[in-house]
Amino acid sequence: MLEGIAAGEHTERSLILDLALALAEDRRRDIVRKTRNGLDAARRRGRIGGRRPVVDDDKRAAILARRQRGESIRTIAAGVKVSVGVVHKTLTEAQRETQRDQ
Repeated sequence: MLEGIAAGEHTERSLILDLALALAEDRRRDIVRKTRNGLDAARRRGRIGGRRPVVDDDKRAAILARRQRGESIRTIAAGVKVSVGVVHKTLTEAQRETQRDQ
């Protein structure tokens, strides 16, 4: 069972708690600043965050061709060795591109 400050019994915060909270807040600000600086430096070097795409042009063509033949998304995913979500995303993007071109 919680006692003392953790249980919310004290209405006044102690000096030690205030100091700990201030240090934690300062540390958090420092982490955020360093992360932003690192991301900015990476962007200047031409690096983009995130994972590399799973689907290359060959896989994309295979996914679209198999779907056009009437295969299910699960069958396509198993055959191309990607997830169902990747197949769905690829098909959705291709559909958007087709609609945009028209």
